[in-house]
Amino acid sequence: TATTTPSGLTVDITYDGSATAPTAAGSYTVLATINDANYEGTASNTLVIAKASATVVLDDLAQTYDGTAKSVTATTTPSGLTVDITYDGSATAPTAAGSYAVVATINDANYEGTASNTLVIAKPSATVELDDLAQTYDGTAKSATATTTPSGLTVDITYDGSATAPTAAGSYTVLATINDANYEGTASNTLV
Repeated sequence: TATTTPSGLTVDITYDGSATAPTAAGSYTVLATINDANYEGTASNTLVIAKASATVVLDDLAQTYDGTAKSVTATTTPSGLTVDITYDGSATAPTAAGSYAVVATINDANYEGTASNTLVIAKPSATVELDDLAQTYDGTAKSATATTTPSGLTVDITYDGSATAPTAAGSYTVLATINDANYEGTASNTLV
């Protein structure tokens, strides 16, 4: 709106050169010009329409590793706004098991808002099978063997709590634990 001195004069107002008042968020140069046969004058300033606040809700924050990228989903109020999502600062969704800081930022000309949370990609269970559990003393170390499903995972084996395979005759509690960034699992048995 514009007020004049003397009051009541007709004023033509433009916004970045247009007579139509803007509706979108942004900054607009406003020019007010007196439109009167007996008076003249102008004034200019800037109209700032701030972005409206919107909300972002993050979902799918708990997932399980399967070798594929795991992305979260975001919904907005009002609905349908574009959201940029980062995982530990990267726009690429993670694949490996672990915890990732998620930041969702609305990318819209008229709305703003952010949300943050943590995406947790859990390790799935793998199976461990222990073999070579019955052996005969011959003075050399006797170790159990382990196979995994899926195959090829690293397994840490202990004998009565020690990582060193036993050489003496006897019974030893064997514990096999998967040591992998993306899988977990254990098995126990007795080596005789």
